[in-house]
Amino acid sequence: MADVPGLSAAQRARMLELMTHCYDGVDPARFASDLAGKHHVLLLEDGGGGLQGFSTLRVADESVDGRPVRILFSGDTVIHPDHWGSKALQEGFVAFAMQQKLRRPFTPLYWLLLSKGYKTYLLLTHYFPHGFPRRGTEPPSSLRALRDRVATAWWGAQYDAASEVLRFAEARDRVKVDVATLSGDALRDPDIAFFAERNPGWAEGDELVCLAELDARLPVMLAYRTVRRTLGLGRRRRG
Repeated sequence: MADVPGLSAAQRARMLELMTHCYDGVDPARFASDLAGKHHVLLLEDGGGGLQGFSTLRVADESVDGRPVRILFSGDTVIHPDHWGSKALQEGFVAFAMQQKLRRPFTPLYWLLLSKGYKTYLLLTHYFPHGFPRRGTEPPSSLRALRDRVATAWWGAQYDAASEVLRFAEARDRVKVDVATLSGDALRDPDIAFFAERNPGWAEGDELVCLAELDARLPVMLAYRTVRRTLGLGRRRRG
């Protein structure tokens, strides 16, 4: 974990390199501007200290029905393909989220997640049974309104509340085809098929805007899912 102002020039350069390795249409100036608007960065390093992945984070105060809530926003997130399967970023995110929750234990904390690729979206379906949008569920109107209000305030008319999708005026940061291909095999997974249906422009960089509550059950859920996968009890995911 690092604070954004404390990142070195070498770290920033490597982060940009990782983005361009996995995404098309990455603009260095836009990347730098987006990074400046975040507060923290989770860093994934290999055994030699090389940076192999990261996730940017922002924490904001909002309200629901006159009650204070907090928003934890995940921005740019990428892992070099050679290190897919590592849980270090997930574990770091959980630790950071629980730290934020403990600072204000009685204030609801919500995760705002942008999904331009199904691999990111599956984090929502794996660990957040009440996160949305997801197949077969309808979120509370107050939480949908919170998500829509925040997304509109941050991205203006680029966010379409009806479709729950963020479409930028110019295509940007598009997932490279060889990084997250939506093949027929992957689409047999119902959650991936749902993502593709709700965000048909994902290949052009469109983002499905998701929201999930972060509470003390998250570490337990993560451990439970890990054990089930280790024992081969969970449903197999494709892609």
